[in-house]
Amino acid sequence: MDLAKTCGDCGMCCKVLHIGELAKPAGQWCGVFRKGSGCGDYEARPQACRGFECLWLTSEKLDAAWRPDKAGFLMYSDRDGKRLNVVVDPGKPVAWKREPYYSRLKAMSRRAHDGYELLVCIGDRRVVMFPTEDVDLGVLNPDHKLVSGYVDKDGEKVPFAMVLSDA
Repeated sequence: MDLAKTCGDCGMCCKVLHIGELAKPAGQWCGVFRKGSGCGDYEARPQACRGFECLWLTSEKLDAAWRPDKAGFLMYSDRDGKRLNVVVDPGKPVAWKREPYYSRLKAMSRRAHDGYELLVCIGDRRVVMFPTEDVDLGVLNPDHKLVSGYVDKDGEKVPFAMVLSDA
């Protein structure tokens, strides 16, 4: 982690992420977050909060413009680093489409050719980003799994994204 970077008064994770231990829904400010000073119960915060670090904090490649409260979204990886989640502030739903963000996210999405995913989350809406297109899957039940990648079609690699459900 870059020791020069700190959360400061950002708190975007305190707004956009679902925190089950606090019954805090995604897209709403945490009840203990204090603008300008951060978590109002920092010492007693749940493990989900203690263990979370957004990509801006850990990446040397992201400058101050990418700080989540400036960008309007935060990023983190999961699935053993195979998925990059871009979680957008619902109050700024097109923040990820602005420059310099969109072209850089597009560049990051090139890893899809190697089995990685770039998933944009705007509330319950999901968009899978590929280098050549964005596949908007619409509003989804968060319990449903997504799969994406490439299939061969007429000798070409074509991107796909779909939702798996138990129904």
